[in-house]
Amino acid sequence: MPSLEAQGLTKRAGKTTIIDDVSFSLEVGELFVILGPPESGKTTLLRMLSGLEPPDRGRVLINGEDVTNVPAAQRGVGMLFQHGYGLIPHMTVSENMALPLQHMLISQDGREYRISKTAQSLYIAHLLERKVSSLTEKERLHVALARALVKEPAVYLFDDPLARLDTPTRLVARRELVELQQSRHLSCVYVTSDPEDAFALANHVALIYRGKIQQIGTRAELVNEPATLWVAQWLGFPPMNILNGYVQGTYHQEGVRYRVWAQGFTPLLSAHWTQAIYSLRSEEIILGVRPGCIIPQWEFAEKWKPSLYTLPGEVVASEWHQGKTVAQLRLPHVEEPFMAVFEIAHDQLRIGQSINLAFDPDEFCLFHPQTKELLHPLTTPTPVDVPLGRVRKRPLLDFLERRRSGPIA
Repeated sequence: MPSLEAQGLTKRAGKTTIIDDVSFSLEVGELFVILGPPESGKTTLLRMLSGLEPPDRGRVLINGEDVTNVPAAQRGVGMLFQHGYGLIPHMTVSENMALPLQHMLISQDGREYRISKTAQSLYIAHLLERKVSSLTEKERLHVALARALVKEPAVYLFDDPLARLDTPTRLVARRELVELQQSRHLSCVYVTSDPEDAFALANHVALIYRGKIQQIGTRAELVNEPATLWVAQWLGFPPMNILNGYVQGTYHQEGVRYRVWAQGFTPLLSAHWTQAIYSLRSEEIILGVRPGCIIPQWEFAEKWKPSLYTLPGEVVASEWHQGKTVAQLRLPHVEEPFMAVFEIAHDQLRIGQSINLAFDPDEFCLFHPQTKELLHPLTTPTPVDVPLGRVRKRPLLDFLERRRSGPIA
């Protein structure tokens, strides 16, 4: 049984939908991260889970029990806020930790025992009589964690508590949080705007945008198979290269295959894509190319295959990032700059340098032009009976004719 379930949660403010039909489940002992940009509804969602805000529609279940209408103090959740961690500055650490216990049927001795035991486990026993206002940022975070733990709730809700920390402290606190969660087998929902925090803390991450869950998966699933165009553009550094174009079918020995025409970028797609594009019933397409999948000329001997699409490129800029070189490239007749990631030292590229590049059509991502959802190729291509009228026989002449009539979307 899941420790927590959100079923169709919806929240509106006037005509604006803040949370749009959000559903997910948290397994017992799991740390589940909700990742998204600022103002995407993460904190509002967390407040609904905690009972601080009622949903307009949907249910919240904890250990199988519907707690949608149960007050926050009786819901069995511990919450850690981002701004000030929800601590009261003029009170001592001990007094702050005692606050969640006030509504529980526990004796005074029992409360003191819980406070002392929890403080010792987080190595803050020496801070119990100090006021929160006198503590460092890291000490306040430890106190906030202790206050959440002392209640021994069924679920813990964290509202990006690491965001206020400097980088060295943040890395240490992130490791400590993971160790604490795993050693105590805590069930946690953690929301953040930082992808590095998200994937350092949890394997499974839910991406949220404008109050709607876009995709739930591992880092590899989110980066390699983004469910929507927004996921492809927002997640990852550098983001996926995106081009708007259209497709034209041509007959080949193995059957119908489609070519993408996106400005000067005109790769021939493999037969794996034929069924998906034919079912699309649209000439328009959105093409995505991952920066890490662009093959530079010095890797041709190792990675070459006949299906690769090649183009020359000019280095516009480059920078060193996490042991790799991130390059900005200019391709012929392509307005948008292309980003690539190369496994070479930064000083091996020069501004203005011309290099040959190869693109593997099997590594492309194609998106629906209207819904912006990812299209899925067949694992094993099968012949598709495409009517002759659906196949253009003059792709190059049609392309040039469109260029003369105006810019191609």
